[in-house]
Amino acid sequence: MGLPGDTNLELLHYIGSTDMLWAGNSNELNAAYAADGYSRIKGSPGVILTTMGVGELSAINGIAGSFAENLKIIHVVTATGRAAQEKRIMIHHTLGDFHDHRIYAKMSSPVRVSHCYLDDETTAVAGIDRVIRECYIYSRPVYIYVPVDMVHKPVPASALERPLFLNRSSNSNAEEAALHTVLSALYSARNPVMLVDALILQFGLKPLARNLLELLKFPTFCPFMGKSVIEETKPYFYGTYNGRFSYPGIQNSVEEDSDLVVHFWPLPTDMNTGGFSAKINPKKLILIQENKVNFKGQAFEGVYLESFLTRLLNSLDISKVPKIAPLSLPAPSPPELPEIQETQITQAYLWPRMGKFFRSDDIVFADGGTTHFGLQDANSPDITYNMQNYWASIGYALLATFGGAMEKRDLIKSKTEGWNGVKGEGNGRVIFITGEGAMQLTVQEVGSMIREGLDILIIIINHGGYSIERCIVHPEAAYHDIATWNCKYMLDFFGASDGTARTHQARTKEELEAILTRPEFEDPKGVHVLEIFTDKMDFPWRLKAFGQAYREMKGT
Repeated sequence: MGLPGDTNLELLHYIGSTDMLWAGNSNELNAAYAADGYSRIKGSPGVILTTMGVGELSAINGIAGSFAENLKIIHVVTATGRAAQEKRIMIHHTLGDFHDHRIYAKMSSPVRVSHCYLDDETTAVAGIDRVIRECYIYSRPVYIYVPVDMVHKPVPASALERPLFLNRSSNSNAEEAALHTVLSALYSARNPVMLVDALILQFGLKPLARNLLELLKFPTFCPFMGKSVIEETKPYFYGTYNGRFSYPGIQNSVEEDSDLVVHFWPLPTDMNTGGFSAKINPKKLILIQENKVNFKGQAFEGVYLESFLTRLLNSLDISKVPKIAPLSLPAPSPPELPEIQETQITQAYLWPRMGKFFRSDDIVFADGGTTHFGLQDANSPDITYNMQNYWASIGYALLATFGGAMEKRDLIKSKTEGWNGVKGEGNGRVIFITGEGAMQLTVQEVGSMIREGLDILIIIINHGGYSIERCIVHPEAAYHDIATWNCKYMLDFFGASDGTARTHQARTKEELEAILTRPEFEDPKGVHVLEIFTDKMDFPWRLKAFGQAYREMKGT
């Protein structure tokens, strides 16, 4: 991913002469978003190439999002030659009074885990290997700085024969003690609950986690960001645990009625905890994290999650696992359903309908805003669901969809299964759901989707402006409004040819039902757009609850 620039043209020429694929983007921020989406589906790093200064700084927001949410990204920055850097030549893309050609690398330091400067051909290979390894083991962005005069320097090919060791070994004594403690707690529990969170996905541990949950069959919930870690049609899955933003009965089942809560890789953000309203007694809480296990105030340090999950699965004695009765919860129904015309598309109707529209093996990307909150009510079959809920940069998901669809196409060509069980074969679709406000930030990359011949369904929820902000304060204020676009001309504008792309609009339930059953939505070829119109004052019930919590949190 990336853009051509004056300092990276020579490096780009090498990419073009290999079997690597260059997927150019409209700007560097979009490229960073796309690399993030590619990494979510591929599992290996998404790579972004930018020029120094103007390019890398444009990308930094996207890189920061990948850092916050533990995505593997390799950011390659090409720069002026070493002699020009040493002389601090006042060349374009440098700052007026400083002429430090590396000052931008310092700016991105907080949003990467490792970096290397390729100043010396004798150390370049070792530097590249080091940062790639750290990109994998920490699942976070790294930075490689390439002076333009280093591009053609030969390095020993023998270095490619040395394998990179990408796993970390647990402290064996601590892991053994943690294993004994957790197994004992599981065997003796009478009302256990399992919570599986988002970072299970980022580290590729969904198959391991699912295998464990299938053996235990304990009541299981996902926090807000953990959607699709577990298949939601399983009888032991009971929905989203999000503190006071949960369906009736869920918060009590987790916090009050349970005698043991096992939480895999908690991410205690405001969004993921119902505005910090999730409160679990630490005396009954097992936290299984990236590099340690905590229980009853005892921390088992140096215990890495993949190793620990593998040993837990292999050590589990099914005969000792208690049989837990199904939970008795009220039927899920959002509180305070609005009084609206029967034919109008409402938030309460829309999101459960989306859940029925999804099918197994679909890859779904959701942008920030209404979609994040609404899709929690879309109980789905075995989909791969992707959202950037922690960093929450709106406009992100359109590009993440582009990157994810690029990898999906590769999986189809190779007929292989990818990261976290994503399938190349089968009838899974790539679906992008967004509000019209988020879409307007990065919409130009629809042209890249068309250029690459990708098969994508774009669903735009048009609710007349910025819903999250409108829900928080002063809902009628003009600053929540945005320009009204005529999206039915969007695909033509971005270069779609007749027959490869279509746009549909739905203003009533009847229109929406008819569109969702059309052949191009069952088996999309090319880019297809569905624009759904809802009332601007109709919010998903979780979004209304979040708005209230946000108002209460101001000043904390």
